[in-house]
Amino acid sequence: MGGASAAAMAPADGVAATPLYVAPPEAFSPLRVLLLLPDPAPAWLLRFTALAAASRWVDPVVVRVEGAAIPEVERVAPDVRAHLALDRWRSRSPRRDGGPLEAVPLGGNVAGGGPQLSAGMPVSVLREAMRALRPDLVMLLGPPAWGEVLAGCARAGCWRLDAGLADPTYGGLELFAPLATGEHATELAFDLVLSDGRVERLATTWGSTQKGSFHEQRELAMRKLPALLLRVFRRLAAGGIDLPAGALATLRLAPPSPVRAAGLRAFFAACGHYAARRIARLRGRREGEPWRLVLRHGQPPLDPRAPVVGAHVVLRPESDDAWADPCLVDADGRRLLFVEEFPPDMGSNGIIVCLELRGDGRAERLGVVLEEPFHLSYPQPFRWEGQWYMTVESGAARRVSLYRAEDFPFRWIRIGDLIAGRACVDPTLHQHQGHWYLFANVSESGGSTCDELFLFVADSPMGPFHPHPANPIVSDVRHARPAGRLFEHHGRLVRPAQNCGPSYGAEVAFREITVLTPTRYEERPLGQLGAWARGLDGCHTYSAIDGVEVLDVRDRSAVPDHP
Repeated sequence: MGGASAAAMAPADGVAATPLYVAPPEAFSPLRVLLLLPDPAPAWLLRFTALAAASRWVDPVVVRVEGAAIPEVERVAPDVRAHLALDRWRSRSPRRDGGPLEAVPLGGNVAGGGPQLSAGMPVSVLREAMRALRPDLVMLLGPPAWGEVLAGCARAGCWRLDAGLADPTYGGLELFAPLATGEHATELAFDLVLSDGRVERLATTWGSTQKGSFHEQRELAMRKLPALLLRVFRRLAAGGIDLPAGALATLRLAPPSPVRAAGLRAFFAACGHYAARRIARLRGRREGEPWRLVLRHGQPPLDPRAPVVGAHVVLRPESDDAWADPCLVDADGRRLLFVEEFPPDMGSNGIIVCLELRGDGRAERLGVVLEEPFHLSYPQPFRWEGQWYMTVESGAARRVSLYRAEDFPFRWIRIGDLIAGRACVDPTLHQHQGHWYLFANVSESGGSTCDELFLFVADSPMGPFHPHPANPIVSDVRHARPAGRLFEHHGRLVRPAQNCGPSYGAEVAFREITVLTPTRYEERPLGQLGAWARGLDGCHTYSAIDGVEVLDVRDRSAVPDHP
């Protein structure tokens, strides 16, 4: 193998997880965050403390406040209350674990030997107890009257937690509006409201709207709260948030624009969503499958600013297998197409197969090239220093592995792991101006894997790969997840991405990368390619080489050829 030995790339087994963020400077002291909480407290806050404890940026300390209670959201519209009551009744099936707002005991999360606080204790005793702990910031889910005292005990002041971040019944109502308006994507954002009324936006991410149920909508979105809050504190610790010293503020979810009759509109929207799914089942349509391939050749390539498929040929396997995630390569004049194949008898595991494209537009299946005991998808073969290598998605194994061909294209051996201890989806390598960049979607704290795109940098495809300082480089379900290799079009560096807002793999969103260096990243939108023919409702991977283009499409019926 050129450039590095297999021994230089140790397997991921037993190795600590690859960091997602750059490490703090050597002399850095972690931000000491004091969390004053009732017992029990919202589950997401305890998940945050576990996530923060593994970070070198933040030192979380949990202190129990005896007699404190979780605050309740006030002034909920009657129609919204009625809709949520019906939604709770429909969602009454038992869960394997509680939602992010479930009240759970503090247990062993409380700091050992910490102060004993109670809601009725004298202010002077509270002040002395806090100063002894020397916090940089205090987060308060307790008596509101303590705010002024606590703000004076910490350099960064005191942030009171709004009831919308804690109430297990009506918390998270900021996420309700998209259900009523039919938006495909929902914003989840932290706002900090200062005592002078100024509002500071601290962090934002966009996820897919769960149109059928507010409780599913809230749970999926708020799973991201621990990672989002840790991201805020990492910025604060690095000096990236400019706030008055010792300020008293309220941390809340960003409110949406008002929606009239939101509960009633959400009810009718949920009924329509339910009816559409029932009709699809009655017609025998399966969710998510099958995926087919579409081939374009002998015509100008797609313009990512305004993509139009036009004439194309459909490539179907002879069996009931699904083909998806195409990646084209030129192997000494042969046009080979690596794809994920999903055989019905494989359970939930996909395998990687290789097809050869003929001059007449036909595809010959050469055979299976990679199979593991776990699911494989998204093959990305490439040639480097005279050798063929390949990455695949293997999120079930919690790693991004590098394979080398021993007998191209059929026999591959795993020579090491580029990312370890992380369930990465759709990992995509790209070489640019002397550096190798690895794009991959990662869920930090249990949210969707479609929402957050991370970037890693190395001097060689062998690694070691280090987190990019701009991570996550995209926090938006509408264009985060990769949809194939980066490519150049008329001088533009283009990143194909998936729009998973309407559904998984609904469209390909083409993005122009305007800045790509080991320290900076910027991109902007170009155009989108969605379903262009009857029976299609998805398109999520694009690959092109030497005038030949292949896309995968989700085929709800039969996709006609269009010569």
